[in-house]
Amino acid sequence: MSGHKQVQIRYQDKCNALLDAMPSYVRSYIRAIHNRTSPRTNFEYAFDIKMFLNYIAERNSLDEVSLSDLEKLPKETFEDYLEYLEHYESPHGDVTNSRRSLSRKLSALKSFFNYLFTNEMISTYEVGKIPQPKCPKKPIIKMDKDETASFLSAVHGRRAMTQKEREYYEIQSVRDLAIMYLFLSSGIRASECSELDVDDIDLERSCIYITRKGGNESVVYFSDEASPYLVDYLDWRNNLEGLDEKEKALFISSQKKRLSVRSIERLVKKYADTSLPGKGITPHKLRATFATLLYEQTGDIYLVAETLGHNDVSTTKNHYANLSDKRKEENRNKVTYG
Repeated sequence: MSGHKQVQIRYQDKCNALLDAMPSYVRSYIRAIHNRTSPRTNFEYAFDIKMFLNYIAERNSLDEVSLSDLEKLPKETFEDYLEYLEHYESPHGDVTNSRRSLSRKLSALKSFFNYLFTNEMISTYEVGKIPQPKCPKKPIIKMDKDETASFLSAVHGRRAMTQKEREYYEIQSVRDLAIMYLFLSSGIRASECSELDVDDIDLERSCIYITRKGGNESVVYFSDEASPYLVDYLDWRNNLEGLDEKEKALFISSQKKRLSVRSIERLVKKYADTSLPGKGITPHKLRATFATLLYEQTGDIYLVAETLGHNDVSTTKNHYANLSDKRKEENRNKVTYG
């Protein structure tokens, strides 16, 4: 079973566990959308709906929240809920949601209530009257040439370490170098990196086979600069003692299991904190670094969109609009008449 499939099954199981304790109309909604959304999206929508139902149920159980209860909810209830979500206390501590998170949670509720309204389970759609929170565009945080060199220097172990740090680094350095060079030469996501299996890499073609967020399979190429590190890692992995033959994951943890997304994020953070403190480098920032350089070198926004796995090129344009402005400025004298 592929790494992507394992992740999908895990999210499906988590979603089913949530739905077991929720009213039947929620289960009907998730069934209605599951063929056009990923298991992860289904889980996130189910989680957001459960949070809202808990909010309006107060001390009652979720099963006691009827469709007639939902139908009676005024617009103000949804507005109060969004205000509550901005900052609230949970059993795990204080929770703060950004405007982007609030917008996503509101979209989940709108989709859910629109389903109920369209299927005549309720006669009102008050939540649809609430505008989406305005989300300011995030600036592209990426590394420049010198910062990338500093980051990779840390990955190569060219920094002061304690004896214990050095010993651990020597064990994992082959893997870490392969991961970081793959990120910086392909622009893949952390989730896509985690889901890679050994059979998904083709050294002869210098490419990997991945499944994108929407479920589409894609071929992504990596550079000649990254190839030696991937070759070294595969050789290291093939000779690793105690590795279960059934473990198909390409990148594995010290426990000889698939490296999780969270572990990959911590890995990037570890090297970034020592080389670029305060920069906030994440796997997504490595992806942005690659995409920026690819666009600067080629000027082909469609190539960048396809390489990143964006279904709509406008998504890429929105992210890299400032780069388009830069290219326009650089080429302002290209057309002359004198």
